[in-house]
Amino acid sequence: FRNDTSIIEALSVVFPVFFFLVAALVCMTTMKRMVDEQRTQIGVLKALGYSKGQIMSKYLFYAGSAALIGSLVGYTLGVAGLPWIIWEIYGMIYGFAPLRPAVLPDLASMSFAAALLCAMGSTYLACRMELKRQASELIRPKTPRAGRRVFLEYITPLWRRLSFLHKVSVRNVLRYRSRLVMMVLGIGGCTALLCTGFGIRDSIAHVADDQFDEITLYDYAVTFQDPQTQASAEDYLARYGWERENALLVHSGSVDVLAEGGVKSVYLVVSASDTLEGFLSLHNDEGPVAYPGPDQAVLNAGLAESLGLVPGDSIKLRSSELGVLEVTISALCDNYVFNYVYVSTETYVRQLEEAPEYNTLYLKAHAGADPYEEGALLLEDEDVGAVTVNEDTRARVDSMLSRLDYIVVVIVLCAAALAFIVLYNLTNINITERIREIATIKVLGFYKKETATYVFRENTVLTGIGCAVGLVLGRLLHIYVMHEVDIDMMSFDVHVEPVSYLLSILLTFVFTWLINRIMSGKLDKIN
Repeated sequence: FRNDTSIIEALSVVFPVFFFLVAALVCMTTMKRMVDEQRTQIGVLKALGYSKGQIMSKYLFYAGSAALIGSLVGYTLGVAGLPWIIWEIYGMIYGFAPLRPAVLPDLASMSFAAALLCAMGSTYLACRMELKRQASELIRPKTPRAGRRVFLEYITPLWRRLSFLHKVSVRNVLRYRSRLVMMVLGIGGCTALLCTGFGIRDSIAHVADDQFDEITLYDYAVTFQDPQTQASAEDYLARYGWERENALLVHSGSVDVLAEGGVKSVYLVVSASDTLEGFLSLHNDEGPVAYPGPDQAVLNAGLAESLGLVPGDSIKLRSSELGVLEVTISALCDNYVFNYVYVSTETYVRQLEEAPEYNTLYLKAHAGADPYEEGALLLEDEDVGAVTVNEDTRARVDSMLSRLDYIVVVIVLCAAALAFIVLYNLTNINITERIREIATIKVLGFYKKETATYVFRENTVLTGIGCAVGLVLGRLLHIYVMHEVDIDMMSFDVHVEPVSYLLSILLTFVFTWLINRIMSGKLDKIN
């Protein structure tokens, strides 16, 4: 259970950072805009004799009450909503008792304090700047900022090719830097979350396929109660109609790997034929890995990473029954399910002064045979202690990781909420600030669709910039989350498929398109 839920633990560190950052930017932008819109009212109140503190208290109360109500709603959803959804997802595998929401006073206090500081702090800074001015200055309309050339205007061949409306859009995008930063961070965060979610699925969902199609090539591991020789193993194969070339006798047992980075329990495998070809594919990104020579060992990469080991390092393999083997790592190989270390028979005999007990037989299934029926047949022999059917292990790994699809859905919904909050807020402010401009172009004869294109083109451009930032951020975030995922006896090929990058971009643009459609109603109402 701890292994399965480690992904949620890793994500729970990342999500609050994104959402709090965006919430802070939304609060700052909204309250600054509100104070700017009511500067005339602030000037009138100053002229009537109200003190700075009294005027500021109105806006602080508004921001504080909104933050408090939002925190109460968010805390309720945070302790009862998302945990319940995730618990129901894992409840499909684990039949645990019903979830009891945890009341966390320290976390609640910290969250409420952060929300209030964010909302009221930005309000205080916005009001403080305006309240420094004289009442007469505040009552008069604010002087528009002087226009400045954007950097694209200096690229003359490109600037000349832009239409007038496109030039206006470029200037509006680059004119408001705080809005540009907020949009890029918000949309970039949305794309990053999508990229992370899909990347987690890419790295984990196909573990069973990668393991049992490319690495573990045998179908059954038959463990005997007593050690076997080549002759006794061949007698067993003959009784059940197995060809000799479809079987490999090995020693398999549990040992502890001792290294500076810690101690890990792994499976030690020693092949009676000093080869694993045809039954286990030892390889890594650089190609095939040779079977270890004298006093050498091959480890799987996930185990080496967890212990901080690299080829050339020396390790000890300790067993309470066998003793201690001291070997040098000759190479690392890919392996995703369980941890293995491979040594040669020569190394085993030389250091432990006895031959390994060959207690396991790797077998390939007969063509068309039912793996469960054949596994049950192999278990009937009185000398056999256990039979591991790889198809069963594969099914269990797939079942464990199938819950991941639901977690990805939760991430996508959260990313959509993030995009909606940012785009809705900024588009609403944009329309409010440019209401006279929009009314003017309507008078000039712009049709409904042309007006919407003129206003929302900026959202599309900023979404494109945000996606570019989000892909880079998402890749880094994905690496961080996968590094934090600590599933014992399992490792992953950490990567993001190209289609996942494409899907992250497409979904981000879909969210933008939906919000543009929603906000087009506000454009239509402008007379």
